[in-house]
Amino acid sequence: MTFVKPDYDALVGSIYDCAANPELWPEALAQIRDAVGGAYALVGFVDTSQYALGAAPFMVRHNSEWDEEWLIKLASHLASIPSGGGMFDTGLDVAWTQLKCSPEVEFQSGDFYKHWVQPQGLRDTINIPYVQRTHLTGMLSIPSFASREPYGAEECKLIERLSPHIRRAMMINDVVDKGKMATALHRQALDTLSTAVFVIGAGRRLLFTNNSGDKILQEDVLLGLNNQTLQAKRMAGKESALDIAIDRALKGDLAVGISGIGVPLIGLQGERAAAYVLPIAGQDIRGSIGKGQCIVFVAKRSEQQPIVIEVMRTLFDLTVTEARVAAQLAIGENPQNIAQSLDVSVNTVRTHLKHAFAKTQTHDQTSLSGLVNGLVPPVRSAP
Repeated sequence: MTFVKPDYDALVGSIYDCAANPELWPEALAQIRDAVGGAYALVGFVDTSQYALGAAPFMVRHNSEWDEEWLIKLASHLASIPSGGGMFDTGLDVAWTQLKCSPEVEFQSGDFYKHWVQPQGLRDTINIPYVQRTHLTGMLSIPSFASREPYGAEECKLIERLSPHIRRAMMINDVVDKGKMATALHRQALDTLSTAVFVIGAGRRLLFTNNSGDKILQEDVLLGLNNQTLQAKRMAGKESALDIAIDRALKGDLAVGISGIGVPLIGLQGERAAAYVLPIAGQDIRGSIGKGQCIVFVAKRSEQQPIVIEVMRTLFDLTVTEARVAAQLAIGENPQNIAQSLDVSVNTVRTHLKHAFAKTQTHDQTSLSGLVNGLVPPVRSAP
């Protein structure tokens, strides 16, 4: 077979397309396969920590079209490859071929050839390590059909030129995959909270919300999105108290303080909730949640009032009625509504509030509400 020089730039471009979208690897590998006249091309990470025991599984694998069952079996056969150690001992970006490492007659007498190579109608293989770490090798492998002659120097030279580009693309994939994993872990953790959580970025743009937050947005009563910007559904003017608190928090103002605690949210039909706006001072290792962002917690929490009442009574020696008044105040009810729900006068409610202020060492309704809401366990009970 005469080697036909391929369009090198097109191959490199296809590889970097995979950096942006790993789903394109099969197509790019098919182009690399065709460039050297191979049967298929496979790129992946091989764990060699258990190689001596005959187990070297591909930790990450992409391949051009081929029988998946045979590819799965490959890991269990790697230890039986003649001169297989060369697969991991050769230099970085240095290609080697199976039939240059071992005479073909000798190769065909071994178990690897009889149980894996021959049944698929294969013959030679180009292998090149694009990553070499302790017990971890990134490898590109391109087996050939039995009908063609062994690979030559030109095919190896082309693969050596492509190897650094494959390494960069796979490393970008690795970072992206870890980023997706981190996001998944953030969501998994935040979805256990009964409190709605919204991560806000520049321009008040919504970056992330948990399940409880999704539900609030779907209800479209307290909060909504306008061009992906989180907004209160009812605002007194051009800006709501929530907007002001978010803007301060996005600037990293740790003194956002009381303006970010218990921000009242009133729904289209008078529904009530409280928002808590916290600036993010730190940053995780991948920057997925960090400076220049803030978190908004939205709590309705009416279902947790019995818990609050018992906690308030235990910690601050409030009476049952004083605790009930404080709990209803914390979910946005005013003294008039509280009086009506308890079937007492407004003056009686104010007297209970006065006692609650004294016992909790708070001085107004806002600080008392912040204290109460801080005592509510936000984690949803397991189903």
